[in-house]
Amino acid sequence: MAEDKLELLRGVDLFSSLDSDQLRIIGQVAIEKHYRKDETIILEEDDTNLSFFIIVTGQVKVYLTGVDGREAILALLKEGEFFGEMSLLDGEPRSASVKAVENSKILMVRREDFLEELRKFPDVALEMLAEISRRLRKANKQISSLALMSVYGRIASCLIQLMEEQGVRTKATDGTRMTLIRNRPTQQEISEMAGTTRETVSRVLNNLQKKGYIVMQGKDLIILQEDELKHEE
Repeated sequence: MAEDKLELLRGVDLFSSLDSDQLRIIGQVAIEKHYRKDETIILEEDDTNLSFFIIVTGQVKVYLTGVDGREAILALLKEGEFFGEMSLLDGEPRSASVKAVENSKILMVRREDFLEELRKFPDVALEMLAEISRRLRKANKQISSLALMSVYGRIASCLIQLMEEQGVRTKATDGTRMTLIRNRPTQQEISEMAGTTRETVSRVLNNLQKKGYIVMQGKDLIILQEDELKHEE
């Protein structure tokens, strides 16, 4: 197996318990795939391709499509993360669609091959179950947010979620603590995460900037007042 593929697998948290020889076994059944921005990788309800996917480079969104055609984003996944695990384990049709947000390189492992590897490496299965549990908790929080929070609160909750998942803690020149989120989701993507319109997201973000809670610089988002932002949830 090519050493570059071995390095890629070594950087995936799911495989952190495996040594180089074990990683090579995974790599032998992994197929490298390339997807362009906005290209569909998985379609909801599809039962023809139950493979497991690992993101090498790029970013994807996991989403549901309503009867009116509107999309609701469940998650934005980046390098080192995986998807397709539910159908992999239960053999049922896909529960959501997945699309590339940017040009992405992805490793695909066919269901029968990956299940065979899970039997060899139970630590990987345990880590996968732990990640599924984390994602279920996140989904429950999203459902609660949509049911109980105001639109303003839902958008603030999305920003907190992004901060926790992608944020990098740093300090301003005056020593003030802040959190940097690079390559933030677009306002349209945030609206799809919060279950509202892009116009509403724009209005709320502008309001949060005026309050001094956040700063938007190009594609980056800086959270200056974390505690105050949490109070908006």
